[in-house]
Parts: sequence; structure tokens; C-alpha cells
Amino acid sequence: MSSPAHRARSPRIAVVGAGPAGLTFAAVLHHQLSTARSPHFTPTVTVFERDSARTARDQGGTLDMHGATGQKALYLAGLWTEFKKVARYEGQAMKVLDKTGKVWMEDPGDDDPAPENETAEDAGPKGDESDGRPEVDRGVLSSMLIDSLPASTIQWGKAVLSIATSPAGHTLTFSDGTSESFDLVIGADGAWSRVRRLLTPVAPHYSGVTFIELRLSGVDSTLPQIGRLVGPGALMAVSDNKAIIPQRNSGERVRVYFALRCAEHWHTSAHCAIDWSSVASARPGIRALFADWSPALLQLLDHADEALGLAVRPLYMLPPDNFRWPPTRAITLIGDAAHLMTPFAGAGANMAMADGVDLAQSLLSAFSPSAGAEPADGALGPLDTALRAYEARMGARAEEAMRDTQASLNAFISPEAPRSAFEFMRQSGQMPPGMSLEDE
Repeated sequence: MSSPAHRARSPRIAVVGAGPAGLTFAAVLHHQLSTARSPHFTPTVTVFERDSARTARDQGGTLDMHGATGQKALYLAGLWTEFKKVARYEGQAMKVLDKTGKVWMEDPGDDDPAPENETAEDAGPKGDESDGRPEVDRGVLSSMLIDSLPASTIQWGKAVLSIATSPAGHTLTFSDGTSESFDLVIGADGAWSRVRRLLTPVAPHYSGVTFIELRLSGVDSTLPQIGRLVGPGALMAVSDNKAIIPQRNSGERVRVYFALRCAEHWHTSAHCAIDWSSVASARPGIRALFADWSPALLQLLDHADEALGLAVRPLYMLPPDNFRWPPTRAITLIGDAAHLMTPFAGAGANMAMADGVDLAQSLLSAFSPSAGAEPADGALGPLDTALRAYEARMGARAEEAMRDTQASLNAFISPEAPRSAFEFMRQSGQMPPGMSLEDE
């Protein structure tokens, strides 16, 4: 049996969930330890994912990687070169329209922000606006992170049913009937986190907005008018408490969200007459919701790929003033499990990746030779010292991002949009460089 001192330096760490947060934590920790080996910290990290394989379900749309968070995480995971190969800098382009199709704001983006003398092995992101916010598909990001890890790190098809705590550690029981014990459990299991339920009764609540998600294929070769409408990046058409939000993905694909304010379960209630069983059957009902919107915008509905189906997604969030949890020995949360927010500020995945970096670096710091001697009886050990430091920093940055996201949602999905959206961006200092308000 290993000694307590050895266990402290070589903890068994369970990461529940293989989303951006959990994968970033594992990838950053693995890369940092492999490039600076130290006998002071030799953890064993296992990521448990309920999906049966990385291809078990659609990974979602595209993400803009912020310099100080998402890009920094990929650099610290040793994936900067790979990221630069797949990043779509032209995807930073954005325009805001109203329901008539009138352009209110337009940001052309930047398709070549890198200096000519920059190499693939440069110093990484600077953490400011000069980094830009290039796009990357969620599936591509996930594959990069997964492929950077030893094959044994991720166990697929492992859904956590329960977590039992004891002075000796935490025991996870899985849906396949197996159990394993760990010294540290990290909840990276998303919006409806089972790990979160162990720490706090505070659960996500409905934001008041629902997305209807459709997809289009071949938008440049077979639907060039759609390609021109959307452009190389994203478009937000907003009016009357509704929005049509198409977003360019790789491979001539566009993912479009029809957004509206409605009751949480409106789409399954007797008040909703829409047949959601297929794109074709839902199309007339969706069109009725946006009946007075520009025909050019409604092309996104008319040409939705029926083979790719649709999804109705009520958006949930945690309360910005009450998302934290009591400090708990050897358990913590990262990503959506810690601070779920809607996608209206593009912060969720970037915050999740920042959490992964922060927690990995907190552990490395707590176990560094300069961290000091073994703790006295009753004092926090290095694991819990790292968790408390991480949770303090995470809480501060997450609260700011959550409040900003909530304000953004209310500005874009508003009776006064798009003017309210413009005023929000101007007053909050978030107007992208190069974006201008078109003359009325």
C-alpha cells in the first residue's frame, strides 16, 4: 500500500466528462508534465465519458477562440501548430441585420492577422485583441485535444451513476456496474452535472430563449446565394424578441439557429402546433413564427438539409449571483458544470478551457518544489490548496462572463433589437475593431 505522502504526490484524478473543459485540463496537465518531468507530482488522470465513442453524436457548431483563454489553452497543451493549421481567421467576420435584411453593423474580420515573419513555432497568443478570434469547429477542437492524450486516458461509454465520499477518497460507480476510487474528482460533466449535485442544490434554470437548430450543406457550390448572405463568418438578424443566426462551419456547411422568447416547454405543449418529427414537417410552423421576416433570410429555412434533421434547444443558465459551491475536499467543477451560460457572448467554451488551464496550473504549482513541506495535521494538503486557489479565480472571471452573457442575450433578443444590441456593444466596449453602424 502506498504511503500518504506518496499518494499526495501521485494522486488518482478522475475527470467526469470529455468536453472542452475536461479535455483541456487533461491535455494541458499531460503536456506540461511531459515537457518538464518532476518527481514531485506524478498524477494518474482518467477521463470518463458517457458517449460510446468520440463520433457517437454531433459535436455542434463552431467556436471563436479568444486569445487569453481558448488560444492560450491550446498553446499550453502543445497544440498551437495544429490549431494554426485549422483556425479560420476569415470566420471572424460578422454582420448584424434586422428582420427586413437591412445591415446595421458589419465587421469584415481579418483573414490574415499573423505577421509575415511569424512561424508555426512562435511564442503563442499575446492575450489581447491582436490575437483575433479565429473560428474552429467543435469537432475539430475535440479531436485535437483527444489525439494529444495517451490512448488510455479516456474511457468511453462510462456514465457515472453515483459518487460516494469517504476520508480515503471518492468512489465512482458507473452504469456498467464497475466502481473505481480516486483522490480527486473533477466534474466536467456539463449543464446537468451529476458531480455538481453532490456539491450544491443550485441547478440551471431556463433563460427564456429557445433555439431551433437547422443545418445546410453545399452552401457555396449549390447554394451560392446562401454563401453570400452568411459570408465567411456569422450573421445575426435580430428583431421583435427573435433572431435568425446562421454560422459558417467548415466544408461548405452552415448551422442556423432560429431563436425566440417562449415558455420553457412550449415546443412540446398543446399550444405549439409544429410537427417536429422532420425538417419538412416543421418548416411551415417555423415560417409562421417568422412570417414578416425578409425572404432572403427565410432562404435559410427553405434550404435546410432535411437529411440532417433539426433540434429544439431551450437555453439554460446558472444564476450569476449564486453559482458557486461550498469548498469541498478533493472535488471541484470546471466548465458548464461550474458556470453554465447561454452562447450569447461566445464565452462558454473559452471559459471552460480557461478553467482547464487554471486548474492544471494550480495543481502543478501546489506540488512544485517551492511549495514547501508536507502540511501539518489539519492543514490543507496540496490538492485542496490547489482547488481553493482555482475556485477563487474561476469564480471571479466566470461571474463577469455570466453577467456579460446575460446582458448580451437581453440586448440581442429584445423588442428594440438591433438598436439595443448596438447600444449594448457600444456601452460595454465590445464593439469589434472595424465594425461600424450603418446609416439609417
